[in-house]
Amino acid sequence: MGKKGDKLPSPCIDICKDKRGVCVGCGRTKKQKKAWKDADTHADREALILECAEAAKSLGIYEFWAGEYRRKCRKKGRECPLDQLEMETGAQG
Repeated sequence: MGKKGDKLPSPCIDICKDKRGVCVGCGRTKKQKKAWKDADTHADREALILECAEAAKSLGIYEFWAGEYRRKCRKKGRECPLDQLEMETGAQG
């Protein structure tokens, strides 16, 4: 996965408002946002997407975040990694 076009879209859904150190849009901390920028491999980014999904679930924002993230993936012409994750776990939100 060396080409720039192969990169997964960021979990950011352009809300970017922190409450107690956690973004209310994507559920990530500043440390997690930096980890995304520093991630070199597709596998690293997939793991961070999974971590973001888990954070969104624990914050009660998963359905909203997942819907917006899927829309972002479609807009960029990319497959949404959440679809694969949900198929593997057999669960949604």
